[in-house]
Amino acid sequence: MAIWRHLLRPLLPWLARFAVAALLSLGVLWLAGTLLIRRAEPMDGTALPDGVAGRMIAAGGRQVHVVEAPEGVSNGGEPIVFIHGFAGSTFDWEERVMPALATSHRVIAFDLLGMGFSERPEGFAYGFDAWRRQVVDVLDALGLARATIVAHSLGGAVASIVAGEHPDRVAKLVLVAPVVPLEQDERPWFFKMLEIPGIGEMMLGTTDHLPTLPGFSDAYHARAHAAFERRGTRDALLTYLRRGRELPRLVAAYRTIEAPTLVVAGMVDDTVPYPAIRRWAPAIHDALVLPLEDTGHWVMRDQPRQLASAIDDFVAGR
Repeated sequence: MAIWRHLLRPLLPWLARFAVAALLSLGVLWLAGTLLIRRAEPMDGTALPDGVAGRMIAAGGRQVHVVEAPEGVSNGGEPIVFIHGFAGSTFDWEERVMPALATSHRVIAFDLLGMGFSERPEGFAYGFDAWRRQVVDVLDALGLARATIVAHSLGGAVASIVAGEHPDRVAKLVLVAPVVPLEQDERPWFFKMLEIPGIGEMMLGTTDHLPTLPGFSDAYHARAHAAFERRGTRDALLTYLRRGRELPRLVAAYRTIEAPTLVVAGMVDDTVPYPAIRRWAPAIHDALVLPLEDTGHWVMRDQPRQLASAIDDFVAGR
């Protein structure tokens, strides 16, 4: 009681003022960030910009951007469907990985709703469940009863849930630096900051490309800039981070995956640390783990030939 009376109680007015000031500051940041986001996203609609490969298809009542190589042609090999990661697009795979596999497989990549050039439905509940439904809808729209799914980062979490909850649709599963449940000290500060209302809006409202990465081509950066001009892009990213990460559902899916699974992980990944991959991979029955030295989160940039070769070998059962 003495501590409360002489030490803590006098601080209450100051703490209250601090809390009010903090809330007001976040409110100002939210308003300013929202206005900046509106200015940064002038483009509406679902038409593909000039020079962007692929086509728009209707899947589950939504417009989805799909790229095939070769366009609409099957080489007789098992179809491989590629799913990108957070703030990514089909181009994550188009430039360096898909061409190496297109000679022996029907390779298909699509943009998740809210990203790339797929539709951004107003008020949409972006997250694992929505994207899980989208994957199934895309397979249906393309007439694919089963396919090998290759997925990076966020896409890896979505693909894991699809494989766990729709085992009849996934022949084989390749997870490339997949999102897994992380300890709080393992999560990158960037994503922690994005989750804070106001700060996240300001961070995304002041950038026209996410992430900004060295080692990617000018064409890659141009595609990312164009996608970030689409109205609703930043709302999709923030909605997912704040309300769409159903990690218990992801963990439950790991334990029900029946498809043969290959996990490809960079050993110097600063987004999904390799120790976290090693910690969670055993939850998937008989999963193989391929660690790559001197490789970060963007395996398709750092080791495209090795990644394509590993996918080809795994699909072929070699």
